[in-house]
Amino acid sequence: REPRIGARVAFDPDIPPAPGSLEALLAPTAAGGASRIPTRYKGTGFDPKACKAAALALADACEAGNVLQFDALALALKLMIPAMGGAEQALGPPRNDFMLTPEALQWGEKEYMGGLEENTRVLQECEAEFATLVAAHPEGFRAPEVLAGGLDLAVAYLKNYALDKADALYAATEPHCMGRGLPWDVKWLQDCATLRCKQHRQAEGAVLLEEVAKRAPPHEATMRNLGTVYNQLRQYDKAKEYFDAAAEFVGNTDKEDLWNLGLVHKNKGEYREGAPLLEQALEQWIRDDPNDDVTLAKLHDSLGSCYDEMGRHEDAVVQLASAKMLYNRSIGAESPLYGSACERMTRALINGGRHQEGLEALIEAFTVVATKDAVHPTPLFELLGLALEKLPVGNGIDPQELTRLEVPIEAAVRNMHYRGLDQDGNAGVLFERMGRALVLCSMAQGDAEQQAAAHRRRNMARTLLNHAAPLVMAATREGLADLTHVSMLISQELQALDTQDAAYGRVFGASGQPVGQLGGGAYGQR
Repeated sequence: REPRIGARVAFDPDIPPAPGSLEALLAPTAAGGASRIPTRYKGTGFDPKACKAAALALADACEAGNVLQFDALALALKLMIPAMGGAEQALGPPRNDFMLTPEALQWGEKEYMGGLEENTRVLQECEAEFATLVAAHPEGFRAPEVLAGGLDLAVAYLKNYALDKADALYAATEPHCMGRGLPWDVKWLQDCATLRCKQHRQAEGAVLLEEVAKRAPPHEATMRNLGTVYNQLRQYDKAKEYFDAAAEFVGNTDKEDLWNLGLVHKNKGEYREGAPLLEQALEQWIRDDPNDDVTLAKLHDSLGSCYDEMGRHEDAVVQLASAKMLYNRSIGAESPLYGSACERMTRALINGGRHQEGLEALIEAFTVVATKDAVHPTPLFELLGLALEKLPVGNGIDPQELTRLEVPIEAAVRNMHYRGLDQDGNAGVLFERMGRALVLCSMAQGDAEQQAAAHRRRNMARTLLNHAAPLVMAATREGLADLTHVSMLISQELQALDTQDAAYGRVFGASGQPVGQLGGGAYGQR
């Protein structure tokens, strides 16, 4: 589970700057205003035609999805702004004639349960409305209407797991929200905490939520969100304290509290206590809100995971199948939530001895995780561990089935490289497993086409293993973890590649193609 978005908070209207304060001095209505401030020479060579041409090219780059040109053009246009000194750019308090109320936030309130295509269409409409809103306000994010729109659109992104876009909005709106105070700061803090949890940055999310608790009056949503983040951080007793406090605050234990407390017991291995609570939560949610597909899918997911961990594998498969179905029809098969359900389905099927079905679920899960915004080495590492250590590869599962992981592995490597996640020991141990999977399915055998494909996979495996070797050695040398066994595996796998490449060369008269470094060539373009 993740923290809930947008708990309601009490607030007062913005207060104008106090007379005699620095803010009052900077206000546009101050005596003389900014007109008395010396200005820098603006020049006479501003070229409006070049500016408009760049703006049109910027729009074309946006439509084409050319991020590289878009960023360069945006900077080029910003550089064309005539020179201004700091004194000219200093601004007083922003307008305070706007109230941040739930009624002002419409995009984030949409349900987004129409499936991938419909949800994307609706979200793009929201983006267009936001762009139009920004165009109508010269003050940018200093305009409260634009700032509210930014926070609103960010929640829509959170619901659709467009985490990179959400992150960009929270970075842009942070100084404006923090400068305005309540309720803007609390709204930003609690929603950004949700983003951090979706990005697997729970410790940062906890800090943000603790700050919410300091700034805002007590609220059950804040308590539940803190419980949720500490549950994710495996501080289960602390999580339970917050969940109990939320139940006491509202005066009863409702279905959300049953869910939260059930997850605490499950995560502590107390399945006999956790399963009944999760079952009750699911029953009550079906009774009270049967059309909330996403929440029901999350509950089926939670209950299925609990069943699997307590050994009820077939019951787990039933629950997780319901979760996948509900996710697929409401938010689509590209959602990380759908991928998480596939990952848990993989475990349940393999634990239940249904290995071929488990492999299918594993490949589906790996593909979703490899391509999502908040890619993280851990779930990829664990899924490959299931493929290499739990599936009977070579004893019931044809090793050639692992060739289906080639493209998702390359996607994961590219994604991690783009985000700078390929330079530490975590990446090293993951790349070793990636390389091992590719080695297993790339023997020098078969016809010419099969041999060529296997040779390509071996080149990819060699690149990954060569990149992993120094990262793993560095982690061992620096005392972060003893990864000596991983270094040994890498050496063995490189030797196996040498043997297979030699066999390939003897048959086809080729010695293999040179392999580049990660970060360039076929497997490392940024």
